[in-house]
Amino acid sequence: MRGIAAYQKTRKDTASPMQIVLMLFQTAVKRLDAATDASRVGKPDWIADLHHVREIYLELLSALDESAAPELVPTLRNLYQWSISQLIAAGRERSVEPVQAVLKTTTSLMEAWQHAVYVADVR
Repeated sequence: MRGIAAYQKTRKDTASPMQIVLMLFQTAVKRLDAATDASRVGKPDWIADLHHVREIYLELLSALDESAAPELVPTLRNLYQWSISQLIAAGRERSVEPVQAVLKTTTSLMEAWQHAVYVADVR
């Protein structure tokens, strides 16, 4: 393994759980941006991006820990499930509007995690 691949593997292997969640949200935002762009120019591969983001949300959903934040988990669960359902609808209807809604939500979540990771790293 060389170059960027080695760097990415090391980054993943040494990341804290919070940093991993942030990386998942960053990847989701990139994929949603790519899907939006590809759908606008008529490229069929945007559906694969939606599938990838659904997989990310399923992973995030399965990782929710009720004992860590019992007041927050139900809200996150509903938000993640809503995002998944919107992505399914976008693929089924071949519509970019649900993707844009999920992108807006995912970007907000990513920014919140960026702040949380920053605060945790400063401590």
